[in-house]
Amino acid sequence: MKRLPTKKAFMLFYAFDIVLLIIVAVFLLPFSKNRNVQESIKTALLDSALEKEITEIRIVDRQKKYGITMYRMDDRWIGTDTESNNTLYWPVNQQTMERFFKAVTTENIWTKKASNVTSWEKLGVDTENAVEVDLRIDAKTAGAFFFGFMDDLTGDRFFRTSKESTVWSSQSSVENFIFGMLANNWADPYLVPPCISGMSPKDSESYLRRGELAYIKPGDHIQPIKTFKKYFESGNHAVYSFYEKDDQIVVIPEFYGDEYLRLLSYRYTISRWTYDKFIKELDK
Repeated sequence: MKRLPTKKAFMLFYAFDIVLLIIVAVFLLPFSKNRNVQESIKTALLDSALEKEITEIRIVDRQKKYGITMYRMDDRWIGTDTESNNTLYWPVNQQTMERFFKAVTTENIWTKKASNVTSWEKLGVDTENAVEVDLRIDAKTAGAFFFGFMDDLTGDRFFRTSKESTVWSSQSSVENFIFGMLANNWADPYLVPPCISGMSPKDSESYLRRGELAYIKPGDHIQPIKTFKKYFESGNHAVYSFYEKDDQIVVIPEFYGDEYLRLLSYRYTISRWTYDKFIKELDK
């Protein structure tokens, strides 16, 4: 039998190895690609069918030791926050609530980032760092979510649900409603809320207070600089008491009407310019 020259034998051996490596690489390529593809789903935080059934919303930032709670009363919402030890109740801006529900019921792409509890703290979705949003129906949780840090590369927000350990990331307008000065973001922004006057938000624009909620109570010895009673075409009426505080005016309104209006008990600050303008409006 004729033997192959040693050099040619080595060449055939290496050629066989190269062909074998190519075959193996081609076979494994799909598996390599699949490992790099992140799992994604398209879904919403809340089923739109449940929107009208939600009766309570809690937003808690345990890192800041702050939270707000809002309750549905028929077609209106009333809110309170821990800054007042949940003792002052303000009317919720109806337009803000409508935008919030649109955000939580809109489907977005959720991308899976991690699947175990050990990743929670690193992504900010643990109970100590996350902002928790709890949507309830008659005191029973319908959906709870923990929002954490933002992905610096994509701008997505990390979050998880209360039902699983998986951490997701997504771009959603929900974060516009749960970070920052929550009570001021949610509270009705008008000196005369539409739920009192019966006017539309557009017609109420001249009553924009352009001030923040206040958590101070004037001493019993301090008298208001002015008290004004106003009756509205809706049949409701209000009594406004105005107090001086440094270069601002603190307004404490009392509303009279149905149960919702009687529950409202809050105060806010306005500038002296807004005060002068408001008094002229009330005199009409």
